[in-house]
Amino acid sequence: MKLSSRGWLAASIKMRTTLIALFLASGSFFVAVPSVAGAQGSLFDQTRGDAAPARAISINPFLPLMGYFQGEYEQSISDNVAFALAGSYMRFDDYYTNVDVKLRLYPQEDGLRGLGIAGGLGYGAVRRSGEVCDDFGINCQKDNTKRSAPTFSVEAHYQLLLGSTRATAVAAGFGVKRYFLSEEDSKGVQRVLPTMRLTIGYAF
Repeated sequence: MKLSSRGWLAASIKMRTTLIALFLASGSFFVAVPSVAGAQGSLFDQTRGDAAPARAISINPFLPLMGYFQGEYEQSISDNVAFALAGSYMRFDDYYTNVDVKLRLYPQEDGLRGLGIAGGLGYGAVRRSGEVCDDFGINCQKDNTKRSAPTFSVEAHYQLLLGSTRATAVAAGFGVKRYFLSEEDSKGVQRVLPTMRLTIGYAF
């Protein structure tokens, strides 16, 4: 049993188009950061004070327009370590729903600002969205089966806290996630996927 060649081609083209768009959006963010920092150095060169935000709630504002979701709650534990709870619902070749717990390191020791490197453990569900055909590619039928498994992820992002009170959190990043599906359940399912982040939220 396998997906038809036409179905795989269409799904692959759609996934690549989505990834390219996300990469361009993230790339634009990282290119813009140095320019903004140079023009408004005082905004990003502030030292962390007692009133610096210790937590942030953020979402991707564009994904809901397409029927998907990505959001995160982040809590600072110390100047260089934060805990995060994240959830997402996305489509690549199939539909992926995830809940993750992350431990994030900020090497610059400036609270929730700057470069953050995280490792995460979670649980993900995969719902197939293609056609299953016989070995001759003749008899095909919809495949909407669901599979679930633990996940592990690594990621890096860059987060800015903007404004005089640093209440606006803007972050962009990327990473990789693995789904620990069994050999049988993983047939036709991508077990290793790239992850992208482009979120805007409220820090307090």
